[in-house]
Amino acid sequence: MAEEQEGNSNGKTSAPQWATQPFHDFINQTERIAQLMDLSVKGISMLRGLPKIVEVLAKVENGSVEEGNYSLERAKKEAELAQREVDEGFPLLHSQATIALWSALEATIRLFIVRWLQNYKEAMEVEVIQRLRVRIGDYERLEDEDRFFYILDRLDQELSAPLKNGITRFELLLEPFGLSGQVEKDVKHNLFELNNVRNSLVHRSGLADRRLIDSCPWLKLTVGDPVKIDYEMINKYFQSVMKYGMELIVRIAEHFGVDMAEFRSN
Repeated sequence: MAEEQEGNSNGKTSAPQWATQPFHDFINQTERIAQLMDLSVKGISMLRGLPKIVEVLAKVENGSVEEGNYSLERAKKEAELAQREVDEGFPLLHSQATIALWSALEATIRLFIVRWLQNYKEAMEVEVIQRLRVRIGDYERLEDEDRFFYILDRLDQELSAPLKNGITRFELLLEPFGLSGQVEKDVKHNLFELNNVRNSLVHRSGLADRRLIDSCPWLKLTVGDPVKIDYEMINKYFQSVMKYGMELIVRIAEHFGVDMAEFRSN
């Protein structure tokens, strides 16, 4: 049992705040991404009715709608753009949410591992950390938390984690500290897809390349096809990211002796 386990006011075992705080921030960030996406969809949809309101006001105030009315022309243009987004299923909005969602998950796990290295004394003693090749000059120039990000980057390279897709990369980084484990098949599949789709959005201007096609044949894309994220896709990405986040929280809690059996049974 880890020496860093804590107790709450009821004398029950709990995980330390430094271990759970990254996930509190992750939940807040993910919730904001979902809320902004929802608000944007509603706002864009409402723009379709704007021209009619402008026409009504012009009729009431002037007795007729004047030709070349700037407000009306602008409202019509915005309504056309809004209708296009509605018809196409908000692909750009969903694409940006997809990128933000993966970035939030990746940043959270990296920060958690850094906090683990920084606060959990046994972490720096594991074999793979001990044999890392560290440039002393580079390390000494860094301060505080940055030193542990440096260690994490070296660990990332040592394990060849950047060559892995989906959550396999994260599981490789967690394994040396006894924090890896089984993940639901659907969750693992969806996050593998999310990672590959995100890469195409960021590095291929949103167009399918051979790597995406070979990695995710079920998307039925051909080279050069636009990668469109519909509501069903973004929803499964959100659900899978949250499920994986919960799995990590459960593992951390169990590491510190917290009974999480009720969550395991679900």
